[in-house]
Order: sequence, then structure tokens, then C-alpha cells
Amino acid sequence: MMLRPLLLTALVAALPLVTPPARADDGCRGRISAEDAIRIARAAGLVRVTDVDCDDGKWEVEGRDARGREIEVDVSAHDGRILDVDRDD
Repeated sequence: MMLRPLLLTALVAALPLVTPPARADDGCRGRISAEDAIRIARAAGLVRVTDVDCDDGKWEVEGRDARGREIEVDVSAHDGRILDVDRDD
């Protein structure tokens, strides 16, 4: 009977450890949303998203590729074109 409250306490204590990717879209004016930019970046090889920012009219989507390398994909906030893909070797 003591196990249930203990388990619940452990789960609640662990919640701050589970965080979604950081996203910032302050001042990003365009037709492409953060979610669209992530979808487009995934098509360029991004597997796990760690950060999404919008700066100077482009989404900068950062994360890891399938081999675990760091990758940043820049996506136009206006039309969704991939502007740049940078992988750390």
C-alpha cells in the first residue's frame, strides 16, 4: 500500500527532468510556423530536435541526425525553403 504514494511522488519529482525542445518565435513573421520548420528540417536529416529559434526571417532548427551528429537546418520563415544545413563532423 505504501508503494502507490511513493511511486506517485517519484513521478511528480521527475517531471521537471522531462522538458520539450526550446522554441522561440519572437518577431518571426512569415507563413511558416515552428512546427512546419521542424517538419521541413526532418526531411533534411534532422531526427531529434533540441532547439528552435527564429532570427532574421529564418527558422534555425537544431538537433541531432540519425548518426547522432549535431545538425542545424535553416528554413526560410517566408516560403519554407531550406537555406542551409550545417552538420558537425
